[in-house]
Amino acid sequence: MTDINVTCIGGGHGLGHLLEIINDFDNVNLTGIVSTTDNGGSTGRLRESCDTISWGDIRYCLSKLTKAVSNKESSTKALLFEYRFDKSGVLSGHNLGNLMFCAVDSLCLRPTKTVQVMREYLGVKANILPMSDAVTHLVSHCAEHCYVGEVEVDEHASQGINNLVLTPMVQPSEEVLYSLQNANILFLGPGSFYTSTLPSLLMNTVIDAINHNTKLKVYFITNVEDEFNGQRDEIHDQLEFIRKLGLTKTVHSLIPRHRVSSSIELCKPYTIAELPGDIGGRHQQPFYREQLLELIQR
Repeated sequence: MTDINVTCIGGGHGLGHLLEIINDFDNVNLTGIVSTTDNGGSTGRLRESCDTISWGDIRYCLSKLTKAVSNKESSTKALLFEYRFDKSGVLSGHNLGNLMFCAVDSLCLRPTKTVQVMREYLGVKANILPMSDAVTHLVSHCAEHCYVGEVEVDEHASQGINNLVLTPMVQPSEEVLYSLQNANILFLGPGSFYTSTLPSLLMNTVIDAINHNTKLKVYFITNVEDEFNGQRDEIHDQLEFIRKLGLTKTVHSLIPRHRVSSSIELCKPYTIAELPGDIGGRHQQPFYREQLLELIQR
């Protein structure tokens, strides 16, 4: 059977959960393109002090994938990678994995190479790429206000966002573009729509690479629950926002049955599936795995 090139775009827990499941499939070449605009917590502090991209979401994705590497050495490395300092002065709240990224990054020419070094250290096979090698901030424009930084954008997203941009505008790496140009399947989401799914799509060359890949199938994985207090047309509005960014490819949505609304016909094409949530608010793994495998094998 010919290998299928699967690329996933997102950030944080949603992308890590998705990659962990797909990584277990046979005959799949897996790539994750990770948002690097987070400016909160340990990641935000390191951004300010080291003028670096955000490492937290990349670290989380690698941690999830490390679980698939079943040997004692890898388990120990994974524990160290996720260790968080407590009552340790200026180190308190910092994650050791984030500090390791900063250390390796000081020795590498660019963040993409830093991630490659950390992948090899952890024994992760799947390719993980930062959305860009350059530092940038997420900025949202609402009806009357402008919010700078992912934390503020996320806090005020329920007000409604008219426009979302990167400041400064940056470019994706050659590796990101190569992955999109050669992918057979692209998964967008799940996760926070504006701060996890969209940042990578704000770069025009990313949109162009997706649009020009004639063999590419694009799937939008919607969240288990509404993100903004049960807005009636949330999924349709999200699809429209993606199209406003210039994406002309057909986007096929994967929608949990319990989220079907009266505007569902506006979301065609779509697949409605039994996708209950777990206690963490993510798609329950057995149901999720079955649906992802079915989409990939179509």
